[in-house]
Amino acid sequence: MSSCQLVRSKIDHTRHGTPSHFLSRRGLSIWIDLDRLDEAAAQSALFSVDGFNLLSFRQADYGPNFRSNRPLVPLAGYARDIAAELCPGVSMASVHLLTFPRILGVAFNPVSVYVLRDSAGADRVYIYEVRNTFGDMHSYAGVADGTDTVLEATKIFHVSPFFPVAGEYRLRISADAHSDRVQVLMRYTVDGVANLTATLRGTRESLTNLSVVRSLLATRQWPLRPLVSIHVEAARLWLKKVPFYSRPEPPQPWSRARDGSRQSTTVGVK
Repeated sequence: MSSCQLVRSKIDHTRHGTPSHFLSRRGLSIWIDLDRLDEAAAQSALFSVDGFNLLSFRQADYGPNFRSNRPLVPLAGYARDIAAELCPGVSMASVHLLTFPRILGVAFNPVSVYVLRDSAGADRVYIYEVRNTFGDMHSYAGVADGTDTVLEATKIFHVSPFFPVAGEYRLRISADAHSDRVQVLMRYTVDGVANLTATLRGTRESLTNLSVVRSLLATRQWPLRPLVSIHVEAARLWLKKVPFYSRPEPPQPWSRARDGSRQSTTVGVK
C-alpha cells in the first residue's frame, strides 16, 4: 500500500427531529501513513508534507501542534502516546490518519480519524479529532476490538451551536487494509433518541499527479469548501428557527471513549 492515498467520498448529514435537515456533498480526503511522511511527500509533484502545494498535509494542523507555538510534535508519536495510555504494553505497528488535505494551503477539518494497528494488522485504537468553527479542538479516543469497532463517547465538546453539549456519540470507521473502501459513521443521540447522523463513504486510490487533478475536478473541491458549507447550512438552520446554544469553555484535549460494539445499535428517531 502506498504511504498516502486519496479518498473520493460522498458525505451525508441528516438532522433528525423537527425541523429536520439533510445535506449531501462530495468530499476529498487523504489516508496517510504517519510513519512514512517522507515517502508520501515524494509521491506526487502536486502534493507536499509540511509545505505549500496544490494539495498538502501539515502536522501543525493536528493534535498538540494545533494553534501551538511549541516545536512540532510528530503526529505518529503523539497518537502512540495516547494509545499507550489506553493499551499499556501493546505495540502499535502503524498509525494512519483520515483527513481533508489542504487545498492551495488552506483547509478546515471538522473530523479527522487516527487508526492505530498492531503487528498483526488489527485495529487497536481509534482517535476521533473534532474541531468547531470557533477554533477549538477535542479528541475522543478509544480501544478497538478489531475492525469496525463502534466507540461510544459522552459529548463534552461544543461543535454545532444548534445542539447542546449533552448526549452520546456512536463512532465507527471501516478502513480495512484489504479493501479500497472507507466508511465513517457518526451518530449523535440524546436520551437514546437520534439527533444527527453523519456518514462518509468513499474509495481509496493511489495519490499521483493525475489522480490529484482528476479527484479535484470530480469532487469539485476548492479551498475552505467544508467551512463555507458549514456556514451555509447554519444559515439555513437559523432560518428554520432551530434553537441556538452558546459556546461553553472547551474541555481538556482528549477524553476516553467506550467500546459500544456489543450494545444494541438501535436508537429512536425523534
